[in-house]
Amino acid sequence: MDEPLKFLTFYPAIAASTLLCGWLQGTVVLLLSALVAWYFFFEPSGSFAINASTIVPLVGFLMVGGFLVLLIAGMVELMERGENANRIQQSLFRELQHRIANNLAIVVAVLRNARRGLHNRETAIEALTDAEDRIAAMAQMHRRLHDGTAYREGLRPLLREVLQEAFRDLPVKTRLSVPDDHGLSMDQVTAIILLVNEAAINAAKHVFRKGEGTFFEVDLAKQPSGLLQLTMSDDGPGLSQTLTIDRDAESLGLGIMQAFARQLGGSLEMLPAAGTKFIVTFGAN
Repeated sequence: MDEPLKFLTFYPAIAASTLLCGWLQGTVVLLLSALVAWYFFFEPSGSFAINASTIVPLVGFLMVGGFLVLLIAGMVELMERGENANRIQQSLFRELQHRIANNLAIVVAVLRNARRGLHNRETAIEALTDAEDRIAAMAQMHRRLHDGTAYREGLRPLLREVLQEAFRDLPVKTRLSVPDDHGLSMDQVTAIILLVNEAAINAAKHVFRKGEGTFFEVDLAKQPSGLLQLTMSDDGPGLSQTLTIDRDAESLGLGIMQAFARQLGGSLEMLPAAGTKFIVTFGAN
């Protein structure tokens, strides 16, 4: 049998082991095959004697076998990447449809709140302008979040961008206290970002543009109960303790914040404090 043909019996085993077990196992089978061929196929048979007629065929076999291992391992990796990409795409598509449904409901709520406050032309223009600004801000944030790299660095950089955008023309100091490992789903991360975005817009409009405050804080902390608590606060004059969220959602623009709090699986609380403080307590997925 010609020397190149002697090695043909080993290639199927090398290919099968690489395909089924991985490149490391395929490499082991390749080396064992080379030893077997060296021992049985080359003179003197039954030994590991080295001569010129042995080295060249063995080196050629190792090179061809190594290329086969690399080729099959690369194909397996590409197939796995394709399957992972398909699963991720299906998951993102489901999440996208869920978000679209939720946020269309929020847009409807914003317009409904604007309509309820219409009493005259000036009020109508102001209410519709406010609704337009809120919907535009929400749309801008969604465009940012639909970028595939948006979530790569975690929640903190995204919240920092939100606050910078909301307070870009204002002398407002901000503080973020957000853990790196928060155990949140992508849906919850999105809801938190949009909730903080709305809270910041409200604070900019009702507190900071009036010169009645200079500080805004966002805190996400795990409670002893295992639940997560999101707190958003400013150092403005605060809201009257006689106000309630449910009754004053229209005038204070809290309907959107309530909707995002429900997306998180919690409810929005407003606490009496030196400034305005909102809290949402919810469970991580």
